[in-house]
Amino acid sequence: MAFEATWMWFFHFRYLVQEISTWRANRMQSLAVNTRYLAGDRIVRQQWDAFERSPDGLQARRVQAKTLADFRRRHPGFVQHWDPATFGSPWLQDYPAASPERRADLDLKALPLPEGLSSPLAMAFYWVRWMPRGAEQVPVFLPGFKADKLVDVPVTADASGVRRASLHYPGLSRSPASIATAVTAADGRLLQLAFDVHEPGESAHGVVHQEGCQGAPVRPEPGSLPP
Repeated sequence: MAFEATWMWFFHFRYLVQEISTWRANRMQSLAVNTRYLAGDRIVRQQWDAFERSPDGLQARRVQAKTLADFRRRHPGFVQHWDPATFGSPWLQDYPAASPERRADLDLKALPLPEGLSSPLAMAFYWVRWMPRGAEQVPVFLPGFKADKLVDVPVTADASGVRRASLHYPGLSRSPASIATAVTAADGRLLQLAFDVHEPGESAHGVVHQEGCQGAPVRPEPGSLPP
């Protein structure tokens, strides 16, 4: 997923976020996240995080560096992924060669992990399509955060296929609340996502439209995932 933002008319920012998750019987087994933040053409931050399910929760490892020279020194087996132009290309197969750093401060320590635990993009683009029409609390893991990594997101739905999630988070304004909205078709296709995010003194708004969809969605049976 790619976001582009402009602040004060002439400061241009790009946020690139990728999630790769694996599931078994509707339970998250692993999550890999690549996030990149650029100001114009200047790289501000690039991180590759991997989380594996363990008896204690989710264990984290991270690859990052502030400069290309530092990245080449610390992660020589992974340097081919530094260029932002490589975003979206496969990288997990090279992750072990990167000598990722064990990051216990990023672990999700929860015994047991909440039932129905999801990640932000998996929830936004996939699981929201199959949620029941009534209200539901969804536990969402925020990967890469050192604190407040697990949030319970209340999701309400109406008969027209519109679902709304209101998020109260320490880093966001409590009034007004930040709200995400998803519009789905009767057959489960995701038609639109919108967000309205508020921080103290600042706000951001965005809409994601469907431009095309091939194939027919398949409603998952209990304990299985659709193709």
